[in-house]
Amino acid sequence: TQAGGGAAGILIVDDPEGYVPTEYASMPEHIMFISGHNLASLSDIAQSAQSSILEGALNAANTANLDANVFFVNGQALPTVTLESHTWSRFRMAYAAVEQGLQLQVTGDATCTMKLLAKDGIYLTDLPRDITTVVLFPGARADVAISCTCATYPCTGMLASNANRRLQG
Repeated sequence: TQAGGGAAGILIVDDPEGYVPTEYASMPEHIMFISGHNLASLSDIAQSAQSSILEGALNAANTANLDANVFFVNGQALPTVTLESHTWSRFRMAYAAVEQGLQLQVTGDATCTMKLLAKDGIYLTDLPRDITTVVLFPGARADVAISCTCATYPCTGMLASNANRRLQG
């Protein structure tokens, strides 16, 4: 599959001038293209397609004691974004995968607030909506505003998920 093998991307169409309130349009913006790769499934697909490109990916991960589920953000395994305290930032997320959904939550010692602005490029009628989890399924988009503070500086917050491989019947 193209998305499962990494052949996917994100295209953001800017809002027309004045389309959203200034406080949202003027937020610092971060693009997050999240891709999920299940190496066991990719290995099976590669064998069925008689392709050697990804056929050994699962064995290589097992040999290196790595998980069979691999996730990248903008092509990186553990990217870092530095946010200014008490400042809202807009994260425009898109998720590409074959079978796994994600439930992203903030972990760490930072105190963060998240507000959902849009789903699949469509702004919410009750903009913004307080959320504690960003739910993404394969092909989904979400625009989320995030603001963090710390009891002591510096501090760390991580947007993380506990995605698992789908159950096999």
